[in-house]
Amino acid sequence: MASREYRKKLKKIFKYFGYDLVRLNGGLGRGTIENELVKILNSIDVDLVLDIGANKGQFAKSLYDYGYKNRVLSFEPLPGIYDLLEKNAKNNVLWNVYERCCLGDEEKMVYLNVSNLMGNSSILEIKSTKFNVPQSHYIKKEHVPQITLETLNENTFIKEAKNVFVKMDIQGYEHIVLSKFPQVDYNITGFYLELSLVNLYEGQRDYLYICNRLKEFGFDLVYIEPEYIISDRMVQFNGVFLHKSLSYIT
Repeated sequence: MASREYRKKLKKIFKYFGYDLVRLNGGLGRGTIENELVKILNSIDVDLVLDIGANKGQFAKSLYDYGYKNRVLSFEPLPGIYDLLEKNAKNNVLWNVYERCCLGDEEKMVYLNVSNLMGNSSILEIKSTKFNVPQSHYIKKEHVPQITLETLNENTFIKEAKNVFVKMDIQGYEHIVLSKFPQVDYNITGFYLELSLVNLYEGQRDYLYICNRLKEFGFDLVYIEPEYIISDRMVQFNGVFLHKSLSYIT
């Protein structure tokens, strides 16, 4: 009883300063998205996460910080950022970095539009809309190699994995990458994607298209988390999709 009262007082103090105190191994909906995602990965026995659009490795690091204990394979096309990614992953034997590349619908060289805010870099052109991140603009183009999900059929880590989970944060290019899903030989159990309510890039497809496409492939949307809000409107959110055999089991 004393311990429970102590926790209640501690939570009250945190809330006074604008924070909350949550239990890491509590139920879904009670923590940060990284914490929530690790719970989901563990519940479906994921043994390999494909971290597509890894940047410096923030996503993979957060998974390990919150208790994920299996392999991550990260992908990043930008040269300088790629070097930082390799540096951040080098001391973790379970965290591997694929050769520098982006993913798309065919194997070829492509031009990547590099943003002054590196995380907003995209193969697609920025669309003119008031909902784009303020001050975000392209500063140069980078010629980078592109592979596909099908290319990875022969990757050793993927061939050894039983349950693969795909994270993509690639600024509007998700539908292009997903077009190669029918050619995938490995067992993808779920996806974690950044989805848009407002299209921010030329040629981008919105959340409804992505949700319906994944539904066709046998995946259900099971969890969402706000990503980008401006002028009191949600513009982007992150969605977790699980294969229908794992989603809403009755």
